[in-house]
Order: sequence, then C-alpha cells, then structure tokens
Amino acid sequence: MEEWSPSKKWNPFNSYKLLAQVYRWREIRRGSPVPQPSLITVDPVNICNYKCHWCNANFILERNKRLLDRDLLMDLADFLKRWQGSPQWPAGVESICIAGGGEPLLNPHVGQFIDRCVDHGIEVGVVTNGHQIHKFLEPLSRCTWVGISVDAGTPDSYASLKGIEPSDFSRVCDNIRNLVDFSRRRGSTLASDRAGYGVSYKYLLVPDNVADVEPAIEMAASLGCKNFHLRPAGVSWDRIRVAGPVHDTEAETRDSFTEEQKQLLESAFRKARRLENDQFGVYGVTHKFDHNFNKANVFSSCHAVFMTCVVMPPRVEGERFRLGLCCDRRGDQGLEFSGPLTEVTQIGERWSSPEHWRIRDQIDLRHCPRCTYQPHNQIYEHVIQEDSMTYKFI
Repeated sequence: MEEWSPSKKWNPFNSYKLLAQVYRWREIRRGSPVPQPSLITVDPVNICNYKCHWCNANFILERNKRLLDRDLLMDLADFLKRWQGSPQWPAGVESICIAGGGEPLLNPHVGQFIDRCVDHGIEVGVVTNGHQIHKFLEPLSRCTWVGISVDAGTPDSYASLKGIEPSDFSRVCDNIRNLVDFSRRRGSTLASDRAGYGVSYKYLLVPDNVADVEPAIEMAASLGCKNFHLRPAGVSWDRIRVAGPVHDTEAETRDSFTEEQKQLLESAFRKARRLENDQFGVYGVTHKFDHNFNKANVFSSCHAVFMTCVVMPPRVEGERFRLGLCCDRRGDQGLEFSGPLTEVTQIGERWSSPEHWRIRDQIDLRHCPRCTYQPHNQIYEHVIQEDSMTYKFI
C-alpha cells in the first residue's frame, strides 16, 4: 500500500522529519548531560469512557484510575518551559503530546494546561476519542494538531469496535465539525494552512474495520479534517509479556489480515486519492511494520528513552505523578523512574541520571510491542553512531 501521494511526501507522519534532530541526539552519550527531549507526552488521566477492543492501556485502566491535578499540570507547564538541559540545548521543551492512558479530555483541567503551555510558546498536540471535544473548543483550537481516534466509518461498526452506542458516532462527528468550524472562524492555530496542522481523523486498522476504511475517508473529508491518518493496530506490551519474549509474538497474538482484506485496503486508498487537495490528505503509516502489518523493530537497543518521556498520574499515595520512558509500555514499572515524585523539578534531576541509564540498559527488546519510536532508534544507530548517510554532506 502506498502510504501517501508523492505530492504529499513532506507530511507530519513521515519519519524523515526525525533527521532534523540529529544535532540534538548526537549529544546522547554516557557520562555527559543528555539534552532534554524536544517532545514529551502527558497523560492527564487514567480513565476512559470507551472500551476499544485493541486498547493498549488496559493494563493501566484496570489498575490505576487516577488523574493529574490542576496544580501539578500548571507546575509542569511552567517547568517544561525553563527546563535546563545540556549546555548545547540550554532550555525548554518544544512540544507536548497530550494523550493517555485514558481519555485526556476527561480531566477537567486539560484546557487550562493547554492554554498555559501555548502561552509559554510550547506547541501542543492532543489525541482524543472526541467524545468531550465540545467542552474544550477554545483551548483545542490553539493546538498545532488534534487527532481524533474514530477508527470507523459507520455508526454500527463504531459501536461494535468501541463498546458504546451507535449514536456516539454522530456525536463525535458533530464535535469534529464544530471544532474545525470554530478554529476557522477564529483564525486560530489549528486552522493554519500548514500541512502538519489541523484536525486528523485517526484510524487504527484491525481486520474488523478494513471494510470501513473507504467510508471513513469520505467522512473525514466531509467534516473538514486536514488529514486521514491510518496505521495498523499493535499488540500491547503486557500481552506480549504474558505470551513470552519471542520475536514473532505479535504475529502469534493478533488476528492476521487476509489477502482479500489487503486488496480492499489498497482499493480504498486508491479511490481516496481523488478526494485529496491542498487542504486534505490521506496517509497510511505502515513503515513501522512488516508487509503483514506485524511489528518490525529492526534496531539493536533502545535510544528513544533519551529522546522523550511520559508524565503520568500517580500510582500510590504520597506521589503526585509518575515519570515513564515509553508510551508503548505505559504501566511497565521497569521503564519508570522510582518514586515518590512530588515536585516537577525532579524530572530534570532524574533525566540523564545513573538511574536513567540503568533503565535503558535493562530493556529487553523482545518484550516490546510495535515501536512508535522505531525510526528514532534506527536513525540513532545508522546516522549518528555509524554515520551511514554521511549526513554532513548535503
């Protein structure tokens, strides 16, 4: 399947953009201060109003129904702006992805957090199921992008996949349309003409929703979305841990796609190209998988734990938040800093510490699901460590 049209090669889902981070990432060396990450993920809440079949956060949702309080979120926004990294990268996180562990808009303080971050010059992206968008139109319109995980194109399919009522499909579609219209009327950041900005109709592909891809793309275009973003769903880390650390675990623990389904997907994308224009694109992100949409983590060790991190709700009394190093292994305490974490300044203290390196050294890649940061790791190994691209020669 062609991931995107040649004319839309320079899009926000193209991992080539990571090469722009080479000069930051080459400072990642044992014994030297590691630059603060350009992006961090914040999970405002570990609660969700949906029951998606493929959810990779069930491990947390079943064990830790907590949220980040308002004061913590405000302190975090203030700290991230002034975070001192290595001498080469003196201050400031550049972007924040608000996601979860749950549905982030179920935290009533998310709007204030977005506003505080944007006021500090930090770009914000939000991943949401869209059910609560109407409560946060103003702050969401200030984001660089908002991705709505719809994952279906018809009410019945939507309800079946997400464990809710078919009527909620219309509610979410109305919310998307209203957010697009609100942003355009205000001339806000979300309505920018830039390719990477705007509202994204997100689609996690599983065998049960292949037939819905074509109507979903048409729906995304009709709602005014900037893009339609599809990628295969993965298998959560806790399922892989239970199944055992074998390289083909994902292929053994997920339903495979038939050749007929693959052809149907190919046909839907070919037809979708006719809907593309300057304001709408169709993107399939499959380069992080093999040809059967199973994981393909082709790198020798994890370097991404020095490139990003995840701030999550507390787990026990006496702490205000948790700090993890992998969004694909939320809830895995082996990839979290030890507690209790009570002050946001502890993030800077733990970053690049001996504990940070210890966590990295003990990671067993056989326990990892499909890696969101596969391209990060490959670029580090092949461009920075080996200089296989002789990147100084333009």
